[in-house]
Formats: sequence, C-alpha cells, structure tokens
Amino acid sequence: MLPPRSRSTLPSPPDEATPPGGGRPAGSAPPASPGELGFAQIVGAVRTRPLAPKATRKKVLAEAVPTPAPPETPAAALERAAAMVRGGQMEAGIALCLQTWPIVSAADDVVQMGICQHMLAIGYQYSGNLKEALTAGHLGIELFTRAADPMRLLRLIAAHAITVAQLGQAAEALELLNRAIQLLPLVGDEPWHQCVFWNNAGAVHQALGQTDQALDAWERCMELNRRHDDPNLAAVTRANLLAYRLVTVRKRQADRVAIQAVYDEHRALLDELVEGGRHHLVLNGAAEAADAMIDMGELDEARAVLKLGVKSAKIAGLGPSRASLELHLARVERLSNQHRLAAAHVAEALKLVQESQDQELLARVHLENSLLQEAQQHWRAALDFFKRHAETREALLAAQADTRAQALAARVDVERSRVDAELARLRNAELQRQVEHMAEVAGELKRQALEDPLTGLANRRQFELHLAQWQAERGVDTPLVLMMGDIDHFKQINDRFSHATGDEVLRDIARLLREHLRPHDAIARWGGEEFVVAFGGGLPMDQAMNVAERLRAMIEQHAWGRVAAGLSVTMSLGLASMGHDETIESALWRADSALYESKKNGRNQVRLAL
Repeated sequence: MLPPRSRSTLPSPPDEATPPGGGRPAGSAPPASPGELGFAQIVGAVRTRPLAPKATRKKVLAEAVPTPAPPETPAAALERAAAMVRGGQMEAGIALCLQTWPIVSAADDVVQMGICQHMLAIGYQYSGNLKEALTAGHLGIELFTRAADPMRLLRLIAAHAITVAQLGQAAEALELLNRAIQLLPLVGDEPWHQCVFWNNAGAVHQALGQTDQALDAWERCMELNRRHDDPNLAAVTRANLLAYRLVTVRKRQADRVAIQAVYDEHRALLDELVEGGRHHLVLNGAAEAADAMIDMGELDEARAVLKLGVKSAKIAGLGPSRASLELHLARVERLSNQHRLAAAHVAEALKLVQESQDQELLARVHLENSLLQEAQQHWRAALDFFKRHAETREALLAAQADTRAQALAARVDVERSRVDAELARLRNAELQRQVEHMAEVAGELKRQALEDPLTGLANRRQFELHLAQWQAERGVDTPLVLMMGDIDHFKQINDRFSHATGDEVLRDIARLLREHLRPHDAIARWGGEEFVVAFGGGLPMDQAMNVAERLRAMIEQHAWGRVAAGLSVTMSLGLASMGHDETIESALWRADSALYESKKNGRNQVRLAL
C-alpha cells in the first residue's frame, strides 16, 4: 500500500504562528478566549477608543467580540485526516475518521463514507492492526463500488491487497491485485495513480515473497514518478525499493562487496528520511539493514541502525514497529553476549506488545526470550518460554482463521444480497436474455481470471490447476518435467527501448512457445519476464532437455530487429523432474533454482536441477 507521508515536521497552522517581534511581552497574561470575554471587558474595550458617533458604535462593539470560526465540514475533516495518516500521524488520523464516520454515515454520503474507511484501512494497517484494517478495507471497497468511483476503488483495492497478503491469504491477495489491474486502464496515462498502484503492487508481491515481481513493480513506480515528481511518493517508493534490494542480495547470497554497496546506499537513504522527518518510512528499512549487518558480523553497525529505527518509531508513535526493532536489538546484544542489555530490550518489547496486544509480536518476544535463556544455559526457562511461543502461535493462527472466516461470511452476505437484488430485477420479459448475457460475462471473467491479459497464455492460477490435475492422474512411472524460463536483461530492454517494446518481446516469446511446443504441453506466463512449461504426455528428461535447447536457440535467432532496431533477446532456462510424491511448490522451486544457475553461469543456457 502507499505508506503514509511524513508526519513529524508538518508546518504549524497560520493561527499558531509566532507574531513578528516574538509574541506577547514576558509576564503578560494570555489573551482571553471568545467564551471568556465578558460584558465589562467589551465595555472597557469600547471606552479605550475615542468616542465614536452613534452610527458607528454598533460596529465598534462588534469588532470587540471575536468572530467564531466556521464549523469544519465532514469533507474538510476527512481531508485533514488523510493528511494526518499520510503524514504518519496514525492515531490522530484514525481518531478523526472515527469522529467523522457517524456524520457521513447519517447523511448516507457514500463517497465520503468510502474515503473514511479507506483512511481507516491505511491507518490501521500501518499501525499493525490488521484485523481492523481488513474490516475497513472490505467496507470501503463495497462503498466505492456502490459509488461507481473507479479511481478511488482502484487505489483501495490495491492497498487492501497488502493487508490480505500480510495475513497470509496469497490467493485472495493476487485476486484483488488482478481486479485492480483490470481497473488500471481507467486512469489512462495519469502517472500519479499508476505510480500509487505499482507501489502497492510491489508491497503485495513483497509480502508474498515474490522477489522479482516486487522489484519490477517498484522500478516501474520510480520511472513513473519522474513524470509527476511527487517527493513524498518518491521517498516511499525509494525506501521500499532499496529495502527490498537489500533483502534480495542477501537472499541470493551475493558477495560481501555487493551487499555492502546496497547497504551503504540504503543507510544514506535512512539518514535522509530522518532528516526530512519521514520517520515512519525508516522502520522496515532499519530492520532489513540491521539483518544485513548481522549476517556480515558487523554487530556495532547493526546496533546503530536499529537505534536509529527505535528513535524514529518513538517519534512516529508506532508501538508495534518499535517493539519489533527492540527484539532486533535484543538479538544483537545476545549475539554480542551482552545478556543483561538483551534482557532489557526484550522487556521493553514486551511492554510495547502488551500495550498493542499484538499476538504475532508476543510470540516473537517469547521466542527471543527462549533463545536468550538458552544462551545463558538456563535450559528450564528456555523450554518454558519456547512453550509460550508455541502456544501463542497456535492461538494466533486460530484467531487468524476466525478472522478469515468472519470476512468470508461478510462477503457471502454481501454477495447474497447482491444476487437476490439482481434476480428480482431480472423477473421480467427479458429474464432469459439477461440470464444468458450474465452467463457470457461470467465465462469471460473466468477466462480473464485464468489468462494473462498481455500474452494470452495461461496465468499462474490456471497453470497450477493443470499441474495439480496431472499430478493426481499420472502413473507412478510417468515422468513430469517442468521448465522455467526468464528473459535475460529484460529491465535493460525496457530502459533502452521502452516498456512498449518490452511488452512486444513478451508477446513474441509467448507466440514462439505456443507455436513450437505440443498442444498438450501446459504453458504459462509466471509473472514479469518469467515463463513456465509443464511437458505433458510423459516426456522423458533427455527429450525435454533437447526441446529446451531448441527453444533457447530459436529465441536467440529470432528476428528481433523487426520489433526494434538493434534489439537482441536471449532466455535462460531451468528444468526439473517432478517426483511422484513431490509437491508442486518444491518442483517449481527446483526448476527456479536451475534457472538461477543458468543466470549465474552467464545466461542464455539450459540447466537441469539436481
């Protein structure tokens, strides 16, 4: 989701500004408020002036009484709440939205009601209250759908997908993201809305652990941001991008020099965010930076960057984030054998967790306490804390399941009401025609849900359905080979030639795969520049390797100059044979590992998973 904008250095409102000369004289009483200005004071104010003609005395009397400020409209209050939330003042923004909700709800102002729930969803999500964020997001989507407001609906759906992804509901998060993608053409070429969407899409992919898709989304956002130059959005996107680049180089086990280079750039950004007052953007980045330093054995640097994050969390008033950073600090001190300091950080984290009632963090507190006791060879205490950790995790999973069930029940009720209303409307002379039309629409939606809109290939969902069916039906001795391919240097193609050229390359690759693979092979666009193939009919591995090599050569020799002058395209491929009892996720992971071996060893080649 689009994280909130800077909170701690907002300029003072005009009525709070200090007047020229330094304000009222020292020792003087503060001016009376309008309610404290009595009749005697009014008369005194009048008598201190030269005697005015009768006709002007009423005017003088009126000038002596301060005019009360006009009451704030609900729309203005929500606009102020939005500025608070985007500025990092979560508690104040949430409180103002909750105050305004009864007013807009009583007026049945659907748009303002939707805006109110949108801001609540963002505020709750950033504060770590995902259950409340989930409820607000569902309600806001329903309201913007009723209001037929596609712009706001697009932004809320993409933001809500982050909450759903953070709750571990991958399928629903991707479904929401696909729904948002279908709304994206409605914003046209307007870069700000597109930039917000791709930033949120990056956060969804990050929460789901989809590294390449997350980086691609944030790089798109950075490119779009150059067209409208929003410094707040640029800071958000850059913070996300650099933090996740650091995660990526660690995940792919890059060498120390590469990790240090990304860390240095990221560390400089954290200092820049603190200096600019964007403290709420520091928290996640500080944790990722510290983890990188811990991996490299630089515990002093890890400690320093975590203390920077804790200070920012205090300023931003984000207790759960601060608790998480305190646990990171406890880990650093434990690794440094500073057990007393580690215990102090764990105690501080526990205090913050008890205030926020965050069960996920409570489980982490118990786990860190267990590790700390183990480091001191207090085995009984270590076991006790580990049991608490396990019990808390179990209760958390049960609560998440309950929340999910409640959310689904609410969606079912909404859908049932909608269907009932639609059936009532269709009870007329055109009933049959409209029912047939709805069936056609449903079929088209089903096709869109299972098809990649750019290439026309199957999408990830349809491919996994095919694969699950084949796995269930194939015999014990029937081989099933998976192949994953990734276009080499695809970002450079986009940067050098344009995203339109990149899209044309993706379409040509899809066409080549369709034309040169068998009808019963399953082909899908996996995401970004990645494609995946499952060879049907029990194709042996040696034959699959031959097919993969032919495809690799064919792609390299394709007439890419017809797409763009000077363009050349190659693809790296990885293959894995799926064991009969192996899970789909495991086989795909092994094929993906073989693909990365191809990348590491020079690209434009085929590798087989061991």
